[in-house]
Amino acid sequence: MYSKEYEVRCSDLDANRHIANSAYQNFMSHARMAYLIENGFGHQEMETYETGPVIFTENIYYFREIHQGHPITVTCELSGMSADGSLFSFLHDFYDHKGRNLARGLMMGAW
Repeated sequence: MYSKEYEVRCSDLDANRHIANSAYQNFMSHARMAYLIENGFGHQEMETYETGPVIFTENIYYFREIHQGHPITVTCELSGMSADGSLFSFLHDFYDHKGRNLARGLMMGAW
């Protein structure tokens, strides 16, 4: 399983001072691309194969609010793929600095 640590920035917060919905999606997207790049399939390879990811759905399940002040870790795990590799799904978990699971994101897409 791939994981990446992030600092929660002021720009990630909403008016209630916890992470905004769009920030969860940004963290998940960044973790996925970092995973792909570190495994040899970055933007250059996508250009070579004239392809790119298309997101069909992203669902986020919130367990606890995330505030600024401590880093968070976002995991990325390939959770499914069609036989020809054209469809895929990723599972993301958000953890605080104490290892508590704060949220889960499920994403489905295609090339």
